[in-house]
Amino acid sequence: PDVIVMDVNMPRLNGIEATRRIVLDQPGVIVIGLSFASDPSVRAAMKDAGAYACVTKERAAEDIYRAIVDAVNREP
Repeated sequence: PDVIVMDVNMPRLNGIEATRRIVLDQPGVIVIGLSFASDPSVRAAMKDAGAYACVTKERAAEDIYRAIVDAVNREP
């Protein structure tokens, strides 16, 4: 895939570790994190794992489209 919307809270493997593995294996894939938590440490952990951005589920309808467009249009 070109873009993955990754839930941070998953049962077996959390989204942070899944993102880390995906980005290592497929560095061109864009990952946008999605989380209930608005805690800055969650966003920072997703970005450290290689996600382009992390948006809250509360604001997903407003923010996810913009995050994907920004990531796709970013400078290489």
